Amino acid sequence: MNKVLKRILLGLLIWVVPFLVSVLIWDTENGGPKVSLAWFYSIMAVSGAIALAISLCIYFKTLKKSEAVREGWLTGFTWYAILVLMDLLVLVGVFGMEIEGYYHLLLMYLNPLIIAIG
Repeated sequence: MNKVLKRILLGLLIWVVPFLVSVLIWDTENGGPKVSLAWFYSIMAVSGAIALAISLCIYFKTLKKSEAVREGWLTGFTWYAILVLMDLLVLVGVFGMEIEGYYHLLLMYLNPLIIAIG
């Protein structure tokens, strides 16, 4: 598979897994999570970490060592952009989340960037 397509699909996987988990624990009637907010954010972080670990293993297992640094930077920035864009499109665009409530995710989404570079 083409590296660019693989990078994009795995970036989408990193976004989709926590999104699907959040759908399972979101109470649409009350407009909030079925668990406490602390648990909700913890569950999102763990599900995102699992998706990230799987994506990193899949993407980097076939690369040569000489490509690792360059691909780490490219992959990290690509995944950061995908996560930010998907949240803007879905959470802000479709679900009407206030943009102010979105800003903390910009910092949280640095994790895939930092870890991919590392």
